[in-house]
Amino acid sequence: MNILLTTVSLSSKAGGGTAERTRRLARHLVAQGHRCMLATMEDGDLADELRSMGIPVYAAPVIKLRFRVPLIRPKKLSEAVRSADAIHILGYWNLLSVATAFLATRFGKPYAFSAAGEFAGLERPRPIAHAFHMLLGRRMVHNAGLLVAITPLERMQIIQRLGLSPERIVVVPNGVEPSPSATGAAVVLPDAPFILFVGRLAEVKGPDLLLKAFAAVAPTSPDVALVMSGPDFGMGAELRQEAAERGLAGRVFFSGHLGEADRTAAYRRALFLVVPSRAEAMSLVAVEAGAAGTPVLLTDRCGFDEVEAVGGGRVVPATVEGLREGLNAMLSRRSTLPLAGETLRLHVERTYAWPAIVARLAGHLKSLEEQAAGRGMTTFAPSSSTRDDGAAAKDRN
Repeated sequence: MNILLTTVSLSSKAGGGTAERTRRLARHLVAQGHRCMLATMEDGDLADELRSMGIPVYAAPVIKLRFRVPLIRPKKLSEAVRSADAIHILGYWNLLSVATAFLATRFGKPYAFSAAGEFAGLERPRPIAHAFHMLLGRRMVHNAGLLVAITPLERMQIIQRLGLSPERIVVVPNGVEPSPSATGAAVVLPDAPFILFVGRLAEVKGPDLLLKAFAAVAPTSPDVALVMSGPDFGMGAELRQEAAERGLAGRVFFSGHLGEADRTAAYRRALFLVVPSRAEAMSLVAVEAGAAGTPVLLTDRCGFDEVEAVGGGRVVPATVEGLREGLNAMLSRRSTLPLAGETLRLHVERTYAWPAIVARLAGHLKSLEEQAAGRGMTTFAPSSSTRDDGAAAKDRN
């Protein structure tokens, strides 16, 4: 198949988990004999890597107003859509997704759509977000031949929130490479035992919750440090100031963004990973840590509660109190953490290896292509009265 993938960013620093997910999808689809082209609103190191493998990447220039507006070259994007047998659109709140869906509908091309957790923004949307959903987003979703959720929970939430038929929604989770490598790692890590955070320094990722929780347990674990790794999305200065005010400047380390090899090295050195996110479809860094044999403490907003069920860590509420109790529990069983990490590693390797996950997605896209060819059309036509209208009204009330 010739597959077009779209995503907001192909920068490992700015794009986070969605950029990494798209990179892995592209690499493994090509490895399995498919042809791929990518379209994005933000060029970056991951785009350069894919180009070096001979995978075409189209990066639309962007102007920044209240939100990012891609300066799409219609001819270039139209050519990519026309040449595709199937299209996978990742991300809801952006105009590249809307433009790709519009062109796919116009040219009769089937597309699968994945919000990757972004439908959570429909719970209490701001006026501009509500306008986007009503004017553009609903049509994009209803014209999709298939919706891709990252977890069963997200699938259930989509059904409840948008009133869509369960048959239209499949689950394709995040994954990991079977044997992650730390070759070439250059990150400098503390000599002391440390707890690790990996993610953007942004409110949604909850680094402030973790720092407050760590401050609460620091006096009883004086030999343990906290490493906060990730690009600064507006909270870096605030976090550094709070660490200093709490007398933790020498025990809280900010490493900045870590590349793949450096992340793997950090996972393997850490006592455990903490994912304090306030909202997330499925934590990719938790899966990565598991593949490296590192146990995980994460909140119940991360879409990966099975960590605790399989014995690979703990799941706690997304609050300072919940994280504090989780930190105390993990640190009190320090001698058993390696066993928990190995348990999680075996589970992740059995369940979340990228080759099997990508083969599953390719199968869904192939079925979508065949169904579209069989009925001579590719989309579900939106009507003026849909179940989504009722769901949206319910959300507003």
